[in-house]
Amino acid sequence: MGATAIKNTNQTRESFDNDEETNRAILNSLLAVLKTRDADTYDHSKRTVKVSLLLGRECGLDLKEMRSLEFGALLHDIGKIGVPDNVLRKPGKLNDFEWAIMRRHPDFGEEILRGLSCFAEARTIVAQHHEKWDGSGYPLGLRGEEIALSARVLFVADAFDAMTSDRVYRLARSYEEAIAELDSCAGTQFDSRVVAAFHRFPREDWERLTRRI
Repeated sequence: MGATAIKNTNQTRESFDNDEETNRAILNSLLAVLKTRDADTYDHSKRTVKVSLLLGRECGLDLKEMRSLEFGALLHDIGKIGVPDNVLRKPGKLNDFEWAIMRRHPDFGEEILRGLSCFAEARTIVAQHHEKWDGSGYPLGLRGEEIALSARVLFVADAFDAMTSDRVYRLARSYEEAIAELDSCAGTQFDSRVVAAFHRFPREDWERLTRRI
């Protein structure tokens, strides 16, 4: 390789490293806002990303897709900063009107990330992480492979952590109960292939990954 080619390669690598550093700084700033707004949602996002990445590798995502999945999982609930306190922090189940507001958080999240080109793929994951395999999800009612695979992976990871976490209106479900729910909703809410990937790891892995932080 000639001197000019080596110089160009080094410049490209330096540019990538600088871009990555900038992207991580933006990501950490957004997460700091989320943590300040709602620490429980922040902790949930940190746990969910670990489960998502394990599932993503098992589902065959490449390195670029895994990076987008990491960012998307960390930011999937960033739109909740746009949900009013009386809904976000309500100590009980939401009524229909409040639930309609809560269901807008994927749209809020997509809007927050829209001007950030470095999060273009992650933005799709954020926008689609409540879409369901049978088309009954929100906000767009996408179905099957219309939903990005990374979003389908995140949906399973998100649901598992939500089910195994305490809420103000209910206690956490057991590991067995959460697995039974994933299985019963495979092919309707969840992509069956992602649920099958979940089963290829022992219980100890999931308990380690979702340990309360």
